[in-house]
Amino acid sequence: MVYGNIVMMLIDFEHKTIRKNLQLNMNLFELQRAQIMQLNALDEIRKLSLQHTEVVLNKRIRWHDKYIKERKFKSGDWALLYDSRYKDTMGKLQTHWLGPYEIVEVFQNGAVQLATIDPIKFKLLVNGHGLGLYHKPVTKEDFLQQFYIQPPPTVPAASVEGLPIPKS
Repeated sequence: MVYGNIVMMLIDFEHKTIRKNLQLNMNLFELQRAQIMQLNALDEIRKLSLQHTEVVLNKRIRWHDKYIKERKFKSGDWALLYDSRYKDTMGKLQTHWLGPYEIVEVFQNGAVQLATIDPIKFKLLVNGHGLGLYHKPVTKEDFLQQFYIQPPPTVPAASVEGLPIPKS
C-alpha cells in the first residue's frame, strides 16, 4: 500500500471487477450485462445443486429406513437394555445387555419406561431403540400346556412290582 493511491485487492486481478474494467476503458453497459449473466448462471448452478442434494438425501433416508426393525413393545413384557459403554470393545464373553427389565409404559415418541424385576421397583425411562425383547423363562409344565401336549401317564409303583424282570 502506498499513501495516496487506490487500494487494489488481489481479487481485482483474479476476477474482473467493475473498477478494474473501468481502468481498462471497457464498456460499462456490457460489463454490467455480463455480470448479471454470470449471477444468473450461478443461481442456476445453485438450484441444480440443491435438487441433487435433495435426491441424495432421499436415497440416504430410504437406505437407512430399510434397515430399521420395527419393535412392538407392550406393558408387561420383559426387555433387555443395550449397554452402549461396551460398543467398541470386542469380547467373546462380555455381555452388552443389561436386564431383564419389565416394561411399564410405552410412549408414542418411542420412549419406554422400564422397571426392575426385583421386589424393590426402580423405574427408568429409556429410548426404545436400545431395547430387545426378552422371553421369560418357561417351566416344563407351562411349555407342555402351551402346545397342548399331555404329560406322559405315571405308572403306580405297585403295578411295577408284579412285572417280570428282564434277563440280560
